[in-house]
Amino acid sequence: MRIPIMVVLACGLATAAQAQEQGSVLDRAAGLVGQCIAEQTAAELGKGTAPRQFATVLRDKCRSQEQRFRAMLTEGLKKEGSFNPTLLRTIDELLTALRQQSVTDYADLLKQRPPGKPTRSALNKSV
Repeated sequence: MRIPIMVVLACGLATAAQAQEQGSVLDRAAGLVGQCIAEQTAAELGKGTAPRQFATVLRDKCRSQEQRFRAMLTEGLKKEGSFNPTLLRTIDELLTALRQQSVTDYADLLKQRPPGKPTRSALNKSV
């Protein structure tokens, strides 16, 4: 029994379209994590938040975006049959490394920030 070439091509195109759609969903989820980090960086930089405190802010405020990314990635890996439990740890390590790098970048930005006017409380402490 021969399968017509059009059927084979149609199946291949459908699979490619589905893979592309899954990739774009994952890209959007990763984009949400990046957007959250960028928004928190801008907000906390304006306040002059210390880097250690900034790490806590990122962990707390970007948690839902990270969880969504983790869930989507895990689901995709399970669907394609390449998921194993050690990948969860790898995904968590990836997100932790991203957060740590963001804190390092934030600290560098904080150092480059032009000095602002001293606050009244800072002036009182220097006297």
